Amino acid sequence: MDTRWMMLGMGLAALGLAACGTADKRLIGKQTPVFSLPEKTPAWAGKAFYEENGSLFYRGAVSGRTDMALGVREARAEAEKNLAEEVKQRIRTEFGSMVKGENADGGLGNHVYDLVVKVSENIQISGAKLREQFVQKLEEQTPTGVRYIWDCYALVSVSKADYLEARRTALSGAIAKAREEKNTKAEAFLNEARLKLEGGAPAVVAVEEKR
Repeated sequence: MDTRWMMLGMGLAALGLAACGTADKRLIGKQTPVFSLPEKTPAWAGKAFYEENGSLFYRGAVSGRTDMALGVREARAEAEKNLAEEVKQRIRTEFGSMVKGENADGGLGNHVYDLVVKVSENIQISGAKLREQFVQKLEEQTPTGVRYIWDCYALVSVSKADYLEARRTALSGAIAKAREEKNTKAEAFLNEARLKLEGGAPAVVAVEEKR
């Protein structure tokens, strides 16, 4: 056979192998769902937070886990962490909006807000409940074949009553701090704030800060 034809044939074969290699590389990392429980993805899996029927719902999600049971536990822990952080932030936002609405003196307003922020860091959110879980098994292409991984989701909720209790605890703690400082203006402002947020008589119950 003519040497030129042999070289051409070898070149074409090399190009063919290169094309195949390129095509395969494009598939690496591709994920295909093969199993879900429940079978249909629940709507809540796409929501970080929502409120319904007097309760606050928070989602936790982890992906790419090789152990489903571990993934489910991690998703629940993530949901509970999100719940705690968001409830604390919600308390701060509500109180901050009220401080602005009252047109408090800048120094006083900032100080009482800082007291609420500091105390809210240590409050415990009670009543959190696991509502639902969702898992999806995926087949993922790898350079050497396929592997199977899990995406896991958990939904936890807290009642509005438990949220209000957490807010009450934060305000009570801030009032206690103001009293410790002998800051009568801050204490009076916080008492009025609690009265307006919750109704009823202002409270001056001291709450011991968790260390």
